[in-house]
Amino acid sequence: MPVERRPTEFYTGYDVYDPKNVGFFTSGADAERVGFKYQVCMPGNSNAGHTFGTELKDNEKWDLIEFMKTL
Repeated sequence: MPVERRPTEFYTGYDVYDPKNVGFFTSGADAERVGFKYQVCMPGNSNAGHTFGTELKDNEKWDLIEFMKTL
């Protein structure tokens, strides 16, 4: 996802795996109850990360995700 479209708040520390998106759930009632709210406006926090793959088409992104699941 391009940097400008990334969320500015999300929950971290909720260790339930999301197999569709290949990562941990970062939103929802359980994530809010168990996790820690991460806000990129706080000093030292960021949501920038890398930009590799942000220009891929949706089907190309899903192909890459499915490939990564096989590793």
